[in-house]
Amino acid sequence: MPFLDISPLELIALLALAVMLFGPDKLPGAVQGLARTLRQFREFTRNAQNDLKKELGPEFQDMELTDLHPKNFVRKHVLGPDGGDFREIRDITDSLNGEIRSAADGARRPLAADDATPDDALYRAPAPRLAAGERPPFDADAT
Repeated sequence: MPFLDISPLELIALLALAVMLFGPDKLPGAVQGLARTLRQFREFTRNAQNDLKKELGPEFQDMELTDLHPKNFVRKHVLGPDGGDFREIRDITDSLNGEIRSAADGARRPLAADDATPDDALYRAPAPRLAAGERPPFDADAT
């Protein structure tokens, strides 16, 4: 059960470190101070949000700060609730992805026995075996 991306083992290690740093007698006071600081920070952010809503006016009273994230802003205001005008593009990309998947599946299938004969234009007979001590012919394009 990770809490704030902290595993249980890491949480135990942090608690042991806190006991060693503050000692068992000062640890409750340190925890109370940390809790008080967190409450003050939450109150500060809540007040800042309320001040921002007051400054922006009544048309923004239902605004959430998550709406200001660029992805959410585009999703809400540009695309609209139903995906906007990009539905056609999404349909085209879905059809292309389907064709790509079918081509990839076709490439993964092994060739059937009657499909295995090469075209004459692509097929070259294997080079003859050289006798012992015989040098292969010189090919200027190969070097």
